[in-house]
Amino acid sequence: MVSRGLGYQAAPRRWPSLLLLLALAACGPAPPPALRISVVGDVLLARAVPAALARDSAALRQTARQLWAGSRYVLGNLECPLTDTALPASKAIVFQGNPRWAGWLRGLGVTHVSLANNHTLDQRLPGLQATVRAGRAAGLGVLGYEPDSLAGCLPTVLGADSSVVAFAYSAFGQAGAGEGCVCGREAAALCERVATYKTLFPERAVLVYLHWGTEYAAQPSARQRQLAHDLVDAGAAAVVGAHPHVVQPVEFYRGRPIVYSLGNFLFDQRGGATALGVQVDFEVAHGWVTATTLRPLRLAGAVPQPAEAAARQQLQQRLLPADSSAQLLAQAPGSWLARAMAAPSPSDSLPAYLVPHLVLGGPAGTRTQVRLRYLPRARQYQVQASAGAGEGRVLALGFPVYRLAQGDVDNDGRPDLLVGPVKRTRLDATVRRRLFVYCLDSTGRLQPRWRGSRLLFELVFFRAWTTAGRTYVLSIEREPAGSYCVGQYYWQGFGLVLDRFRARRLGRAAAYRAFVQPER
Repeated sequence: MVSRGLGYQAAPRRWPSLLLLLALAACGPAPPPALRISVVGDVLLARAVPAALARDSAALRQTARQLWAGSRYVLGNLECPLTDTALPASKAIVFQGNPRWAGWLRGLGVTHVSLANNHTLDQRLPGLQATVRAGRAAGLGVLGYEPDSLAGCLPTVLGADSSVVAFAYSAFGQAGAGEGCVCGREAAALCERVATYKTLFPERAVLVYLHWGTEYAAQPSARQRQLAHDLVDAGAAAVVGAHPHVVQPVEFYRGRPIVYSLGNFLFDQRGGATALGVQVDFEVAHGWVTATTLRPLRLAGAVPQPAEAAARQQLQQRLLPADSSAQLLAQAPGSWLARAMAAPSPSDSLPAYLVPHLVLGGPAGTRTQVRLRYLPRARQYQVQASAGAGEGRVLALGFPVYRLAQGDVDNDGRPDLLVGPVKRTRLDATVRRRLFVYCLDSTGRLQPRWRGSRLLFELVFFRAWTTAGRTYVLSIEREPAGSYCVGQYYWQGFGLVLDRFRARRLGRAAAYRAFVQPER
């Protein structure tokens, strides 16, 4: 009891009310669980696989139930066209599967298949089109395919919740009709499309599924590693690969997972490393991967099953080479939680979706390497331009950067460096995204050509686009009402002026398509 003779007052009786509020808060709706996506490797439904499934389909269904329990989406790489009509391409190895396998895959639990691979056109364009029809009729989502051969690589929204999209890409060209319907354009263009999409949809996780590499190689090439890193820089939440038919390492770059090859999932290659595979599960929330789980598999007679101890040990050695940036923590039942060995450093934290390096071509075949760097201690951005093995010239920037691109925007026959700063200018005190243009002088220094002017509306993203021998700058801009437009600008005298709007009053998805696709 509190004495009032000393000037104190009795404390008000608020504890019951406070406890009630805390109890109500605890009983409120919990945040939704992270969405799980499972990705498996190469799937073949031809050659000896149908006979193997006739023997072991019940066992595979049980395995699939274990592997995909709790997964919202299951993605795999379909290595054969599904068509009744044989139109074999002129190549050494040609596959053909029955269209009924599409319904079987969907019944097994697969939700999406990638057609961006080197066997998609084994039965030529009619076979590819039949595969798409069979897949969609069965309820399978199709990745890496566009009926318009000029569309290039477009993402697929995985479900109605619109929280995850997937790009599928093949590094292997396929001659003949239909080649343009399969996502396999230049890797730089893929990175640019990923960066554009993530800029417009930062709340969505972008998954990139690549068909690449050298068959049966234990390690990815240096070029593969660079592309994977570029895709992460461009905004990919995770990168996975297929095609080598063997498992390759897992890596973390800037805290984001890369699995260079998942190996086989359903395939009739026998023995050795081709009989080992992994499934990767990504837990996704708020546009990024929050957890990565690897599930070791061993193929018995073409059919996957959980790997036993000896196979798990072999897989762990393939996943974690001596210089690995990842660690695997054992989980039950028979899976590994994959984590980065160290947290991303501040220098890895450029607050934008961009590939921080490019090459400027010059006269007589000269090439200048340009790289954007962030110095965390100085909190300074700089551009380094080097024509040789030395340090080169450094251009200090007093502002953050959201874009680095190139193009001969003034049409003088020499490529220009396009930099996207976030800053105010002398004529506009608002901190906003802008477009600066620099050129290389005869000494290799970057000189400003255009700085400070704003475009008509609020700039979101830009790229250089060349047609009929002339280069334009295409822009995505946000209009005052909140809709988007795609503008086309050309160089006149000392700067860029509006040529026309390609489209106006668009939503984000329509603006993305209008920006990345060529006009008809």
